[in-house]
Amino acid sequence: MKRKWVSLLLSTTMCMMIAVPGTANAEEAVKHVENLMIGTTAENNVFNAQTQSDAFGRMNYNGLTQGNFVYRDENNEVQPYFFKSFEISEDGKQLSFTFPLDAVWHDGQPVTSEDIVFTFEFMRDVKKVGSLQNLEKIELTGEDSCLLTFSEPDAYYWLNSSCNNNACVFAKHIWEGVEDYSSVTGPEAAIGCGPYKLVWSDQDSQTSYYEAVPENDFLGEITVDSVTLQSYSDESTLMMAMMQGDIDAMYNYANPIDAPVIDTVKGTSDIDLGESAFSGCYQLEYGKDRMPGSDKNFREAASMALDYEQLASTINGEYGQIPGKGIIPPSCKGYDETLPTLEYNPDKAAQLLEEAGYKDIDGDGYREMPDGSEMDVSVTPQYSSSMDLRMRIAEVIMKSLDEVGIKNHLDEESISNSEVWEDNMTKGNYDLSITLTTSGMASYSTAFRYFMAELREGESSWIWGTVRDEEFKKDYYAMTQAVSDEVYIENCKKLQQYMADTIDAQALCWETAFFPYRTDKYTGWNNYPSWGVINSTTWFELTAK
Repeated sequence: MKRKWVSLLLSTTMCMMIAVPGTANAEEAVKHVENLMIGTTAENNVFNAQTQSDAFGRMNYNGLTQGNFVYRDENNEVQPYFFKSFEISEDGKQLSFTFPLDAVWHDGQPVTSEDIVFTFEFMRDVKKVGSLQNLEKIELTGEDSCLLTFSEPDAYYWLNSSCNNNACVFAKHIWEGVEDYSSVTGPEAAIGCGPYKLVWSDQDSQTSYYEAVPENDFLGEITVDSVTLQSYSDESTLMMAMMQGDIDAMYNYANPIDAPVIDTVKGTSDIDLGESAFSGCYQLEYGKDRMPGSDKNFREAASMALDYEQLASTINGEYGQIPGKGIIPPSCKGYDETLPTLEYNPDKAAQLLEEAGYKDIDGDGYREMPDGSEMDVSVTPQYSSSMDLRMRIAEVIMKSLDEVGIKNHLDEESISNSEVWEDNMTKGNYDLSITLTTSGMASYSTAFRYFMAELREGESSWIWGTVRDEEFKKDYYAMTQAVSDEVYIENCKKLQQYMADTIDAQALCWETAFFPYRTDKYTGWNNYPSWGVINSTTWFELTAK
């Protein structure tokens, strides 16, 4: 294994020497990064390859310590990572792939074909991964090749959703027989076959340190020799550390630096703001299981009542944009540019409410329901450990509704207890719900998944919606179970048009993302839109100046 790596290294070096005239020797051609310092606001406490919590789990979206099967590149295209190659059958029911024969686990044992078969059985039967529920057969078709056969056209679906589902190789000698996998806390829980192994961590200083494993050179020579991951209490502290040169870049899954914080470092020497269009977004879901959310007239009026410029400023400062009626931002695959933007027109909103029978009968300044009963809609921001921004969004929405005579109140019970919030969302016990689609979710499953009232049989995942239209559900699964990008895009546009027509949900702002990084020491940074410069290719592309 080592001999092969040396051969690849020499080959790569020779190519680089040819490509760079005047290079004196191989050492000058490839200048390794000795230790890349990455800052995050996620905690450095949990180190379990089976979970996505804390900094360790989120960094593994980037294939740090785990052999992720594939990754999504800067163009939102799925590329091989641990897989050396892959191919989907025309009917979408089979996925064939090849894998390396020289990869190693961090405890020194080789990754074998038994690990490959075990992994898919473990994900399907123990972890109950929804996208693998129809996986019927796992066949080794050669020394380095395997074939997955599904009963439904799920190959494209699984491959795309796997980018954010901890879809990586798991060691049979560690996880076989383990049912309660998330509770494993020993050092074996962190072992993977990724390009880096966890060497040590310190909870008091909120630091973890990783060293390269040269054999696991999935995308070529590993040019970053080690990685230090440092957690900070908040974004302001993190950015101060970057300004002082204590960290080189930052990574936080689906959490770019907020606009007010980024403004404090704008123009700082040797710091690139890492700006890009954000694919995730905040959205408003109307509870259709009860009045007034079940009335399209109310939904249309409420949508027109919202001050979108103020929402955009609240969410993303000067960088926020008024969103379109199709919900998903332009940076998402399948975006329909023909749909109009949302309109702020409080006078028209008031007129629509009057015409629909929402009148102020008792003269208190607030409208009653069409049947004469009191109307007092609840506004429920999504529960989070950090509620500041979501509460500010709620304030703008509540003020806008109040100005057209819609009495409203904050759902205090839901925002104070995560279990209450989730129970109310999944049961549809809300009027107006403020939620967030992360950039990872937006890249494939999209916000539309959250709007359904129920998933297909056998699937279990967060859903917060009250859309019970079978046509919507059909189009959603036609999108996610597509066998090609063309089919995916076709059905994605149908879903956007549906939301534009029904106003069952709407976006609140389209954002610009910021994932800052320093430019003084290293070259080869690749700023992925909505993701940043810390991604699956960083370990193989970044070099010292």
